Amino acid sequence: MRVVTFKVDEELLTKLDLYCVNNRKERSEVIREAIKFYLFQQKTLVKKDDN
Repeated sequence: MRVVTFKVDEELLTKLDLYCVNNRKERSEVIREAIKFYLFQQKTLVKKDDN
C-alpha cells in the first residue's frame, strides 16, 4: 500500500475518530472502506445514467 496525505476539517476528523473508537477500527481502514463505497456508488450511478 501507498501512503496518501490529505486535509480534513477538525469536525469531520473528530467524528471519524469517534466512529473508529466505537467500532474498534483503525482510521486508515475506515477511510479505505469509505473511498471504496464512494467509488462503487459513483460507478453504479454512471451505469444507471448510461441506459
